[in-house]
Amino acid sequence: MPETKKIFDEVASHYDWLNTLFSLGIHKLWRKKLADELRGAEYNLDIATGTGEVAIEVAKKHPAAKTVGIDPSMNMLRIAKKKIEDLNLGEKIALASAAAESLPFAEKQFDSATIAFGIRNTVDYELSLREIRRVLRENGKLFILEFAIPRNPVFKPIYMVYFKVLMPLVGSIYGRGKEYKYLAESTASFPQRKNFIRHLENAGFRDCRYSELTMGVVALYRATR
Repeated sequence: MPETKKIFDEVASHYDWLNTLFSLGIHKLWRKKLADELRGAEYNLDIATGTGEVAIEVAKKHPAAKTVGIDPSMNMLRIAKKKIEDLNLGEKIALASAAAESLPFAEKQFDSATIAFGIRNTVDYELSLREIRRVLRENGKLFILEFAIPRNPVFKPIYMVYFKVLMPLVGSIYGRGKEYKYLAESTASFPQRKNFIRHLENAGFRDCRYSELTMGVVALYRATR
């Protein structure tokens, strides 16, 4: 975690803007889709909350819900805190510095947990997933958004050039080329689709499934404690 924490501390000031640029704004729709999944949840844990985008979407879509957003990057949390204050959502969202591998919460505290583009940055996927399961109540839901490698034989090579070459090149303009190179490398090495479902099942989750978004560049995983 120290290395990825350093990376996200360094990209924090440009993170939202570059996400919008690289995804052509679609990342906002992905996060809205994630927040939509939390129907009926009263107490949500948003892991790798970053600049707070998912926590804010949850607060907007589910007024009765409260979210605790955690992230190991203090720079990200500072930006999230400012956003939350500007939107007067302080009563609905609390923030804390913590990592998924060691959650500072007692067992069975949360109705749901969300992670957007953060599980691949953990040191140990299954340790993190077991920790998440530990803090979820019985029948609690876990929803994970993560980048994926498209499977369409025509679209895949085009996307991979964009992902592996153009994104780091544009990132380098802002002095962040190595950080966006890491994004491509970590996505390529991340267990894809059914392989990640096995990690969820090994961690004790049930009813594990996934769906693809935007031609398979993102996967939305769903699992139940």
